[in-house]
Amino acid sequence: MSAGSPARRGFFVNVGSLVFARGFLALSQVLVLPILARMLSVEDFALMALAMTVVIFTSVLSDAGLGRSLIRAPGYDQVEWSSVFWLLVGVGALLAAGVLAIAPLWAWYFAEPSLTAILSALAMVPFCQAISASHNAEIERREQYTALARLQIVAASSGLVAAVLLALAGAGVWALVVQQVLIAAFRLMGVIRLSRFRPDRVFDRQKIGGHLRFARDAVTTSLISVAQAQAAPLLIAKLLGQGPLGIFAMSQRFTRLPQFGLAGPMSAVVFVRMSKAQDDPARLTRIYLASTRLLASALLPPLTMIAVSGQAVFTVLLSEKWAGIAPVFALSIPGLVLEAVAITCLACLFRAVGRTDLQVRLITEGAVLRVVLVLGAALISLEAVAFSMTLWALAYVPRGWAHARGIVPLDWGDCLRAIAPAALVSAAGALAHLLLCRALAPGNEWEIVMAIGLMCLAFGALALADLGRIKAATAEFR
Repeated sequence: MSAGSPARRGFFVNVGSLVFARGFLALSQVLVLPILARMLSVEDFALMALAMTVVIFTSVLSDAGLGRSLIRAPGYDQVEWSSVFWLLVGVGALLAAGVLAIAPLWAWYFAEPSLTAILSALAMVPFCQAISASHNAEIERREQYTALARLQIVAASSGLVAAVLLALAGAGVWALVVQQVLIAAFRLMGVIRLSRFRPDRVFDRQKIGGHLRFARDAVTTSLISVAQAQAAPLLIAKLLGQGPLGIFAMSQRFTRLPQFGLAGPMSAVVFVRMSKAQDDPARLTRIYLASTRLLASALLPPLTMIAVSGQAVFTVLLSEKWAGIAPVFALSIPGLVLEAVAITCLACLFRAVGRTDLQVRLITEGAVLRVVLVLGAALISLEAVAFSMTLWALAYVPRGWAHARGIVPLDWGDCLRAIAPAALVSAAGALAHLLLCRALAPGNEWEIVMAIGLMCLAFGALALADLGRIKAATAEFR
């Protein structure tokens, strides 16, 4: 098989592999976080959040959107792929140098001298990601997601083990720094080994012209998306201080789980399927609605129950000093789940049909709205910042559907009907939990048990109410 020819694998095998890997890592993180939360201070997590803001900006530039563009290419051309690879090597080197240059300025701005050394160590992360982008694209093009899933487990597990050992040894924030560096290094070595692509010593500028046009909008979208996501921690750090930032950063480790654990892996495979159906608007609409229904059904019941039992969950899991996470999580998770359910695969649709201009427009509108809301909320309290994210999603998601209606026959009613069953049973479970807690006043452990039981009942009710449509959505990907 040539480096660019895809293997024939089922949608659910691919998604299942990635979801299993992400689920394993999410569970590992949940199991490891109680150790890290007890061994490290709130300020350690705040420092890491400030450093990762810079790293995340450079990471979205590390493949410059070129990896996604290579996947879309109709055929495989060794010169083309090699040219993109060498371009990305240069991009990675520039990004690493940029992080090193920014480090002392970042430390000065936030009055945290230790940020200089932390960022200097993290500079290799975007470099590793840039080098691995072409190899990773070749693996995805062959739909070898099972191999990628195994690699993710190995890389992330290595980072988690190192973080725990260093935290136990009293390394402080460096436990988190080494974790990120190890994950990037292991993943680079793994994708090079798994990929069939081997670059030649050749560079043809004409071969990369089309990819650069695609990358322009992809990079713009990614940068704006990161800017809107990182606005909150930066504004919290400047206006509310490191204590609230530490709480917010820890909360994000949990609120990111919907995107990290399911929506992200699913979107990677949905994008490949949408790319193959890019000339069939009706098919694209069905794929989007099916993915939205499946994501809503899987994510809303458990996350709703965590939100309403958050005080018990985070106190038992992390210790009393992290109890402040509960209201932050509960106020922000509705909006973040709505974004994961409705927007993640919508972005795949825009990229699949080559309408990245619409994605840029949508993400720009969303970023402006997010920054305005967060800025106003940060002048009030950390809880206000969390709630602003839910308000933002309630405005942002309908705007995304409006943009999509210009290229596919997407009906708002169909979109709402895809989400409504899971939302209604989740709301009923949350109400039942609150009433039972008021009547029984259970301890933390029993409240968690009760929340798990109600989550199972919510899944059962959803299966009874919407099983036929869930099966139809599942069939859409076979």
